Amino acid sequence: MPLFEFHCRACGSVFEEILTLAELDSARLACPRCGSKATERGLSTFATGGGGDGGCGGGSSGFS
Repeated sequence: MPLFEFHCRACGSVFEEILTLAELDSARLACPRCGSKATERGLSTFATGGGGDGGCGGGSSGFS
């Protein structure tokens, strides 16, 4: 599932949520800090689940 970043217009808090696209379209999220629903989606970076153990998505790429 995609990771989305949100910004609260009431308190300025920035938080992340893992949501399906259906969940993203269905409702406004409440801020975990102040409870306000005056939140807006921000730009998120791409995240991988690599643990740095040499498996897929982790470790060194070998490029200099």
